[in-house]
Amino acid sequence: MRRRFSNKTNVIQTRSGVSTLRQPALHRHWIVGRGLCLYRSEDFAHVPRAKRHPALELKLPVWSPFPNTGFHCVWTGSVAMVWFWDADVVHGKPAADPGGSFTDGVRVLPETVFFPRKPDGVHLQACREGFELQHWRADALLDSFWCAERPEESRIDWFLARCGVEASAAALDLPSTQTSTFDSEPWAGGVPPREWVEANEPALVAVCVCLLVMVGLWQEMRFRKTSHLTQASAAAFTRMQDEVAPLLQARNELERLRRRNDTLSTLLATPSQAYLMGEVDRVLPSASAVFHEWRYQRGELSIVVEDAEPDQIAYIRALEAHPLFAQVRAEQARKADTLKISMRVGI
Repeated sequence: MRRRFSNKTNVIQTRSGVSTLRQPALHRHWIVGRGLCLYRSEDFAHVPRAKRHPALELKLPVWSPFPNTGFHCVWTGSVAMVWFWDADVVHGKPAADPGGSFTDGVRVLPETVFFPRKPDGVHLQACREGFELQHWRADALLDSFWCAERPEESRIDWFLARCGVEASAAALDLPSTQTSTFDSEPWAGGVPPREWVEANEPALVAVCVCLLVMVGLWQEMRFRKTSHLTQASAAAFTRMQDEVAPLLQARNELERLRRRNDTLSTLLATPSQAYLMGEVDRVLPSASAVFHEWRYQRGELSIVVEDAEPDQIAYIRALEAHPLFAQVRAEQARKADTLKISMRVGI
């Protein structure tokens, strides 16, 4: 019967095969048993922070004996804690999951990162399969060694000497029975950006799609709102034009009538030539004066009078005394007893 993997549980692969952990988990993980991993720690304090991960990738082929290496790194300060394994064995299509329904898009992590971190010193961690000797200092796993069986004191003394710890197996407080308690989630932090992106790719894609949809909907709403306001403004402008049209028509008619009245007033206010002639004749200083010429155009009046004794000054004073005449000028005409008088007719 084919085993079915739930999206809410983790799966562990050891040398004995693949099994499902009953613990519920927030994320799916393919856990690599410690017996399938090699471990190495390295301090990259001499490497700039931005270049530490590329430097680690350059060192990995030197450390790994596998042609196709999978790995996981957790950083503690400048110390890189690296587990690496044969990717052809660990992340292939196991018989328990031939279709790859579980392995697709799932983070592959070593078993150790699901156990609690240890205080400084040497510790013996029981794994799902076998035991792991661990040397911790300053929250960093400096060295690790896996044994298929519980290690003997001689093996523990060898590990202590490798770690440079001045102690013996007898002096260490190591558990006497095999206990392994898995956490449902791995250690927090220390995940490289590329690995984090790959692990959260579906969620990131969903978020990006949601953001694009929201932006599209927002733009569509803005367009619809702008279109609605434009149509409403056009309708309001048309209504205003319809309401104002009679007022504009009345105003134009009033302006036309005003111009007509001004023209008529100007015409009616202009004195007739017969009236002017009578007024000129009335104010002339000599009763014997006779008109010989009369020219009147656009408010300018020019006359020629004949008088036996013409007095220019008397004529000018008499005409300027009348309110209709201004700018009176008098000069000798062609004949000795004639005067040519020019004046401005005022209204």
